[in-house]
Amino acid sequence: MLITTEKWESLKKRKAREMPKLQTSLRSSRKERTGIDRLYKRVGKRKVSWYYQYPDNRSETLASAPLGDKKAIADADRSAKRKALDIQQGVVVAGSVAEMIERFRDEAAPEHYKDQSKDGLAVRAGAYANLTKFFGAMRPMALKTQHGYQYLEARAKAGAPAKANKELSLMSTICYFAIRWGLIEANPFNDMIQNRTERKVRTIYRSQIIRFYLWARRQTSGYQVMGCASMFTYLTGFRAAEVRPFHVTGFGKEGVRVISAKRKKGEDEVTKLREWSPRLRTVVARAKQAHTASRLFLFANAKGQPYTKSGWGSLWADAMFDWIASFDSEVSAALAAKREWEVRYRAARKAKTTIKPYEGYKITEHPEYFTLSDIRPAAITTKLRNRSEDVYEFAGHANPATTHRFYDRRQEKRAKATE
Repeated sequence: MLITTEKWESLKKRKAREMPKLQTSLRSSRKERTGIDRLYKRVGKRKVSWYYQYPDNRSETLASAPLGDKKAIADADRSAKRKALDIQQGVVVAGSVAEMIERFRDEAAPEHYKDQSKDGLAVRAGAYANLTKFFGAMRPMALKTQHGYQYLEARAKAGAPAKANKELSLMSTICYFAIRWGLIEANPFNDMIQNRTERKVRTIYRSQIIRFYLWARRQTSGYQVMGCASMFTYLTGFRAAEVRPFHVTGFGKEGVRVISAKRKKGEDEVTKLREWSPRLRTVVARAKQAHTASRLFLFANAKGQPYTKSGWGSLWADAMFDWIASFDSEVSAALAAKREWEVRYRAARKAKTTIKPYEGYKITEHPEYFTLSDIRPAAITTKLRNRSEDVYEFAGHANPATTHRFYDRRQEKRAKATE
């Protein structure tokens, strides 16, 4: 039987379709969208790249990172998106202030700042975002002092004059590093007149702390921890940042020890020692009793770990609300209304619907309300009022003037007659 040429070719094509195809090469690169117009992500065999596609079909690689390096990929993704947005806004990308701020955040900040906690990083991240939004599109050499004053004014109008001062101080620090990197010749934000702000001082008294402490002793374990922490802070004069994460290794034969939380990068550690007193021993023992099991941290949460700053603030506010409601009828009614709203909120969340945010009574405005940070000035003021000889050791300030300027809340200055 003879097979024609056409039939032979047809048989070969059918055989080729029926035979399984074997993979003879590595996976080819794939193209992905990034959520930003004209910016694409290419995942290759060895690296991940981000490139920008211009309207005239030109393309530019904005960032790349080794495949498998999660941190490098996240940094490159953030950098590429920022550069793509800058391109779309028609501003200079290479050498911009935004890039200068980003370099400081990634290279200098981890070594410059001692506080590398989650809360500290979050505060600085917010400041970086605000500074980038205002200065990011500029060239470093174009920065002038007048831009700093424009920033202070703009942030003050937005309702954050005090925060603007801190953010511009951070920008000034960044500029010092920029001088070292050769990006600018001088710091344009040095010796500026910052926004005037009213420093709110809340003066509290020993009686308030004791009343809250005794009330908390009769409450749930969480509130007991808050009460013991308040009395512990008053007796030791430690800062809130030293009390919240207090470790049990700080207990010794002589007393209670803690490393000062307020020091600059590179400074020697300063240890504070508070000698034992009968009341201090009692408060420590009651703080330990507030936990059902032994803890490595004196004021631990249910998991045995120190509270985060936000977690502590939330529980403290609840404790204050309940305590003040126990003797103030107006606050008691407000607390009942707040709890009704919480019930509706939980029901709405379960039903996946939304309700109007709570806009009721603000407990922070009550005259009896205080925070852990308000207790330290009260303790130092008691020492000053009693004319204790160790008041400056108790305060722990390098300069005694700081003790009098910020922590002396005495409303009456008593002294003996000259003769």
